[in-house]
Amino acid sequence: MWYVIWTSTGLEGKALAAVRDLNCQNRSFIPRRAIQIKKNGIWERVEKPLFPGYFFVDTDDVEKLSDEVRKIEGFNQILTTEKEFFPLEQKDATFIDKLYNREGLFDVSEGIIEGDQIVITSGPLKGQEGSIRKIDRHKRLAYLEFTMFDQVVKVSVGLEIVEKR
Repeated sequence: MWYVIWTSTGLEGKALAAVRDLNCQNRSFIPRRAIQIKKNGIWERVEKPLFPGYFFVDTDDVEKLSDEVRKIEGFNQILTTEKEFFPLEQKDATFIDKLYNREGLFDVSEGIIEGDQIVITSGPLKGQEGSIRKIDRHKRLAYLEFTMFDQVVKVSVGLEIVEKR
C-alpha cells in the first residue's frame, strides 16, 4: 500500500535515498512536475517537486518502515491519523500509480480551448479536465484541485494550450 512520508522541504532526495536503503519497501519516489519557465526570452523545461516536503513509499510493513524512518537524520514521519497509519485511498493510489509509471514525473500536457471548454489532447491531464480549476496561458500552467487524505490539495502543473477555437 502507498504511504506518504513527510520530511523537511528540500531534503526529499536525501530522505528518499535513506528510505531506499532500508529494504522495507517496494517502490518509492518523489512526485515531480515538469513545467516551462521563460528565461531570457526562451522557454526552458524544468522539474520541480509536485508536493514539496513529501515523498511516497509502497510497503507491506508500515510499522517497520515507521520505526526505521524515525532513525533517519532530519525530521521524517509517515502521515497518520491520531491513532494509526493510513494508506492512500484507492482513487489516490491510482493517481500515484500513474505518476510512478512515469518515474514520478507529472509531465507537461497539451490542450486546446474550444469556446469556454478546455480539452486536453495529450499528457497526464487527459481525461482529468474536471480537476482543472484555472489556467494561466502566459505561464503555461494549469491549477488543479483534488482531495487527498480528506483534504483539498492544490497544485500547479505544466499545460501548453496549442490552439484556441
